[in-house]
Amino acid sequence: MIQIKKILSMSLVALFVTVGSLTNVTAQAATTATPKINYAGVEHSPLVVGDTETLTVTSAKFSGDVQYRAFIENVKTGKWTELTTGYTAAVSSKTPYVLPASKALTLGKYKVSIWVKTAGKTGVKGNATGNFDSYYVAALNCVSKDDNNRVYTNGAADVAVTGLTAKFNGIANIGGITGPYLYQLFAMNTATGAWSNGPAGYSATPSMTFKTPGTYMLIAHVNTEKSTTWAKKGYEGWKTVMVKVTNSSTTIFDTTVKAASFGSVGNVTLTADGLKAFPLATQYQVVTGTSNLSAKSVLGTATTIFPAKVAGDAVTVKLFDKSNNELKAIDVKLGQSGTIDVAPVVPGTATISATVKAASFGAVINVASTQEGATQYQVFSGESKLSAVANLGVSTTLFPARVAGDKVTVKLTNAAGTVVGTNDVVLTAAK
Repeated sequence: MIQIKKILSMSLVALFVTVGSLTNVTAQAATTATPKINYAGVEHSPLVVGDTETLTVTSAKFSGDVQYRAFIENVKTGKWTELTTGYTAAVSSKTPYVLPASKALTLGKYKVSIWVKTAGKTGVKGNATGNFDSYYVAALNCVSKDDNNRVYTNGAADVAVTGLTAKFNGIANIGGITGPYLYQLFAMNTATGAWSNGPAGYSATPSMTFKTPGTYMLIAHVNTEKSTTWAKKGYEGWKTVMVKVTNSSTTIFDTTVKAASFGSVGNVTLTADGLKAFPLATQYQVVTGTSNLSAKSVLGTATTIFPAKVAGDAVTVKLFDKSNNELKAIDVKLGQSGTIDVAPVVPGTATISATVKAASFGAVINVASTQEGATQYQVFSGESKLSAVANLGVSTTLFPARVAGDKVTVKLTNAAGTVVGTNDVVLTAAK
């Protein structure tokens, strides 16, 4: 059994998270000589029997790379289980790290103990289980299913990022108390720990525009007018998702619209960058919310939009392949261009590994990943490309050369060339 020597107390800078009563919290502190966790974000609430739970952590007040180790205890049985396999790979203290998800949980209370230490060094503290520099304890409460009194938020969040704006489109398979479901947004800058509020009040698809580029933890409070908490200005649950926003975007398509005797006539044409990003796209459709404003039409050909729209009206353009599979939905004002973030990043808990070995020119790298939808990878150092795009599991040249122990950034893309994940990875020696 892991001996927990202290439980962090609740205060204005609370370091204790209780699912169902608190949302994500941060601890504010000056730069520290050894790492301390300043943020632990619970992925969703309420935590219902059968759900898994995931926490995202940062140690932003420390400068340098860190490693994490995490355990979960069933309070009723006193049994501890390790979530990680020893310490994780090294990661920047300011980079949010998504811990492995728990197993499906049963009714009752749980504790999560998260250890952190300076990467590559022995922690200054320790017990019979291992060493650490500091630790963080979170409490989870797994509750029973109750369709009349809970909103279920364990489905995937649908977030669209364009430039500096993140739009929250909802949660997959949300249920419980009858909808419509409404959301209010808050966000934390992972580099500084500073919080900011989105637009006041709840809406079905709220957006939040950030002043500066960076990585943010976006928290959506969830409610419905059918909820008993509505009049009390409370909320039924929340969803946490990591987003990366930039002040640069890529133009995917251009739109036009003009008046017609019936409705209006619109057209969507892919740009050169759009063809690179979505090489399989052949069709488009104009929609608003759940209503289709046009039929599916071949890209570059005119289509009827009904009811009529004019330049400046906000719509959503969906891109499809020849088999009618939806590739991307992008919000745009008619007469303007549709854009996407240069590198949309929503890191997940999928595993990724990269091996490297010396070569006569540069080095040879091979990347494997379980990221859903990923088929290809490319290696970067900051914004500099170190490799060409290669299929997962297939070796490619890395130049300038890197060696085992070096850290690189790996971008994963799907068959359409869209980025589906970005990960900092420590290279290991190929066998």
